[in-house]
Amino acid sequence: MTLRFVSRARRATLLRACCWVLLPLAACDGPEPEPQPEPPPAPRTLRLMQTSDLHTNIQPWDYFTGKADAQRGLAKVATLVRQARAEHPDCNLLLDTGDTLQGTPLGTYYALVDNAPRHPMAVAMSALGYDAMALGNHEFNYGLGVLGKFKSEVNFPLLGANVRHEADGGEAFTPYLLKDVCGVKVGILGLVTPGVKTWERPENIPGLRFDDPLQTARTYVPRMRQEGADVVVVAIHSGPDKQPTGSASDPASWLADYADPTKWADRGNLPGENEAVQIAQEVEGIDVMLTGHTHQPIPKMLLKNPQGQDVLLIQPNRWGSHLGQVDLSLVWEAGHWKVDGKDSLLRKVDDTVAVDAEVDRLTQGHHQTTVAYVNTPIGSTRAPFPGGFAGRYVDSALGDLINTVQEEAAAEAGHPVDFSLAALFTNDGQLPAGRLTLRDAYSIYIYDNTLYVMRINGSILRRALEHNTRYLAPWNPAAPPDASKPETAKVASVADYNWDLYSRIEYGYDLTKPQGSRLTHLRFKGQDVKDTDTFTIAINNYRGGGGGGYSMFKEGTLVWTSADGVRDYIARYVEQHPDLDPDAVNTCNFVLSPDLYAYFFRGTLGPAKCAP
Repeated sequence: MTLRFVSRARRATLLRACCWVLLPLAACDGPEPEPQPEPPPAPRTLRLMQTSDLHTNIQPWDYFTGKADAQRGLAKVATLVRQARAEHPDCNLLLDTGDTLQGTPLGTYYALVDNAPRHPMAVAMSALGYDAMALGNHEFNYGLGVLGKFKSEVNFPLLGANVRHEADGGEAFTPYLLKDVCGVKVGILGLVTPGVKTWERPENIPGLRFDDPLQTARTYVPRMRQEGADVVVVAIHSGPDKQPTGSASDPASWLADYADPTKWADRGNLPGENEAVQIAQEVEGIDVMLTGHTHQPIPKMLLKNPQGQDVLLIQPNRWGSHLGQVDLSLVWEAGHWKVDGKDSLLRKVDDTVAVDAEVDRLTQGHHQTTVAYVNTPIGSTRAPFPGGFAGRYVDSALGDLINTVQEEAAAEAGHPVDFSLAALFTNDGQLPAGRLTLRDAYSIYIYDNTLYVMRINGSILRRALEHNTRYLAPWNPAAPPDASKPETAKVASVADYNWDLYSRIEYGYDLTKPQGSRLTHLRFKGQDVKDTDTFTIAINNYRGGGGGGYSMFKEGTLVWTSADGVRDYIARYVEQHPDLDPDAVNTCNFVLSPDLYAYFFRGTLGPAKCAP
């Protein structure tokens, strides 16, 4: 066979062989072929999944009412997590933004009654494969021992860049996580509201300080970028400091211009308490803000950073009512991944979402133990103590009961008070007639607040009482609200726990007057209160620290703080006072004009003892 009959490929092979044989004598003719560049990686979508403010809600159950609740619980969220993961199985992260260890009697039981077993939240979250969790303010409610045990029981880091050691300013917790996800380097920075220092008992946070989240983000975000983060996510237990005026349930309202004061209402924050928006707007290099703390369903906000780029902000409400989902479109550019598109939504927990079998199996025993715990009989009543709006719109027996408990607890600690103030947190909490269980007592005080004794003056008191009326909408006698909808008499953006009922002072409001000038009278022991008068008061730690916008209380002096929660004082009081009589507890020192109770409830519940 001659060379001219050999195939082209074979001929090339033979020529190369000849060339190598002759190499010592002469260089081969023709250049070596250029290496071909690697093709760029294909675009991809990174999915972030978020929970927040779970507050120990695992099963779809309300321990305070003793009823199933199909719209809550990590066991249901787990089903949505698995569905969302299946859509992007190799390119996803599951994150939480805090307030995990406190909130339901399950949290109380496994922190204070029996802390020996592995915490049920650690069991459930580890089984679901969380990648990280940012600390919330309520993580510190039971002290560093309980928190440290939980930290040792999970298989993911707890992030808190602004939690520092007072002694040397060093990091008390892991500040951030860098993780490779489908070839993309993702940085997750954890931050917590600095309100912890205000609200928490000092013995629960010894040696810790809580720095400004905004300044902390300015330090760590550039560091994460320098370490190669393609995507930067801030997981923060803090939210927007404003909310849409009257339309927070409309997803489109969260996309309004945040600088327009006609579209946003102030939430009444402590300084720095809710800085999520400011961090997004003022710190370069952030792609996504995963937020919490304000207990709001925020499907999407878009905020401009200093370079005019969009930062996406989301929040999945509370108690496992939603799963937050963020999808980031990524393209390869100049040797690294770049976000070129972002979108988000909330997946809602409802009747159509099933309980996840694995989480249910792992935590059902904890749930049953908690149910048995809250069903323990502790006392009785002669008649009901109504709660909700029927207990707020009048000087009610339920409000007086909580104040009586706080007054007696302070006196037993050696700090008698002049008066007390308290709020009815939910519309479900009440005491029925007859036999009472621990669940009934807990239902009227669902938060783990502790008790403060403080000294304040008349000026602080007067300003607090005027601030109190932000809860109630202006009353137009010519166009009153629907008598079948008591919720229409309040301002939608103000939480129920920000309406306080006081004992022992005589005061009243005229709701036809503008906010700031509604207080009609203020007397103590029959005498008009002067700004210079001084009082010793019982107040919970949240309000005493200025929570809910009551910053005036921070001007007072803290005299004593309890080791026990107000909820536990209530349970002990019920146990020590069998056959509670609402008429005996109820004292009349407060009036509203018009009489909201009569307008909304007298026809169905009968007249109130403290009618104007």
